[in-house]
Amino acid sequence: MVAAAKNKNKNIINLFLNTNFNILVVFIVIIFLSVSYFLVIKPKFELTLIAIKDNITQQEQFYQSQRQKLLDLQAASALYHKISDSDIKRINMVLPDEYAKEKLFGELEDLITQQGLLISGITIDKIGENSKKDEPMAAKEERLLDIPNAEHVGVIQVKINLGSVDYAGLKNLLPLFESNLQLIDVNAVKFDQEEKTAEIILYTYYFK
Repeated sequence: MVAAAKNKNKNIINLFLNTNFNILVVFIVIIFLSVSYFLVIKPKFELTLIAIKDNITQQEQFYQSQRQKLLDLQAASALYHKISDSDIKRINMVLPDEYAKEKLFGELEDLITQQGLLISGITIDKIGENSKKDEPMAAKEERLLDIPNAEHVGVIQVKINLGSVDYAGLKNLLPLFESNLQLIDVNAVKFDQEEKTAEIILYTYYFK
């Protein structure tokens, strides 16, 4: 009786499996796909979605920065066109583009001789023009200009030697340098009252 009951149960199970085999296969596949989705596909999808969102955010930030640059350039262009030619000429005289040393020499010579002073020598040197390219840059405290974008501003050192000059003549000359339309800084003055000679070292600047 027991053996017959066991055989009957096995037959029922076999019959059930044979009848519902396709359903069981589909059920197993669904479970497998569900596990694969939650363990593999979904995490990768979420990572990809995050990466896409980050990329979109970066592109939007880049677009906004470029748009702001365009607006700034348009504003600068509009402002530039409002400046008269005479004002632009004055600006260029204050900080001109690089020009020949002969022009600077002539300007200084005219300024000094108009004061009735005797020039015994003028030496003009562009700071750094004789330095080797492989030499390290000067330390910040040793540089002549400590301003933003100083690399775009060139420095010219001028050494002026005067003869037959007295204190009054020298005193009247120095303010003329610093009040000149072109930007000029008097760096050092050496005056020998007995010999009536003077040495003036000054700096002037230009756009590179």
